[in-house]
Amino acid sequence: MSAVEILAAPFVLCVLLVVSHTYLGLHVLARGIIFVDLSLAQVAALGASVAFLFGQDVHGASAQAYAFAATLLAAFGFARLRAVADKTTREVIIGCVYVVATALAIVILSRSVSGMEELKRLLNGSILWVGWDQVAVIAGVYGALALLHAAGRRRFDALSFGEAAAGGKGSFLWEYLFFASFAVVITLAVQIAGVLIVFAFLIIPAFSASLLAVGWDRRLPLGWLLGVIGSAGGLAAAYLWDLPVGPTVVCALGILPVLAWLRLGLTGSNG
Repeated sequence: MSAVEILAAPFVLCVLLVVSHTYLGLHVLARGIIFVDLSLAQVAALGASVAFLFGQDVHGASAQAYAFAATLLAAFGFARLRAVADKTTREVIIGCVYVVATALAIVILSRSVSGMEELKRLLNGSILWVGWDQVAVIAGVYGALALLHAAGRRRFDALSFGEAAAGGKGSFLWEYLFFASFAVVITLAVQIAGVLIVFAFLIIPAFSASLLAVGWDRRLPLGWLLGVIGSAGGLAAAYLWDLPVGPTVVCALGILPVLAWLRLGLTGSNG
């Protein structure tokens, strides 16, 4: 098989992740809950680990259902965090969820001879082996969620960017819809791409774009462009030098904020 045939489906999946995660990442940065994605991703991995404990295939439909249930429950709790006024306290709570979910997953998977190998796969993913059928499913689900966010854009923006920051009538419903859709995006991505790459896609392109541009309308397309470039570079490097795909893509994305800082140092502005 040629490089194009091998890398086409992984690249398209990366583009889907960049589009959805950069959008969510800008919301996360605005809310000051940077580690919510990592926490939800680890909760999804914990759900899959529980399924594994009960004899289910960790990458099968049952494990997916366990992961969805776990992340939707976590999403309900995170939606309640708006009642906590101090942002530092919110981050501490989110961090605690992450570390406890990680520890529980390790404890559960340690009960099996193959469990720790499964934990490694949940962290690193297997994005190189994604099939077009999986890409189609993710594209369909993400498309439906895009319609939801387009319909509720005014409410989601108000909750993230300061308007009605104290909430208001019906605000919890919209807050939960935000985190529930977040949970769906994360759960689908973690099963294929792994925890590391999911977190990298959420934070790095959005953060890099925020360093280089001001305003949502400029940051979102710039984040998409940077994410796609980083993904293509990481996939190419992994193929050429026979490196693990997920970590290599993360390393390639990690170059983006460094380049953004260098550009800031040369120009002195992000406008």
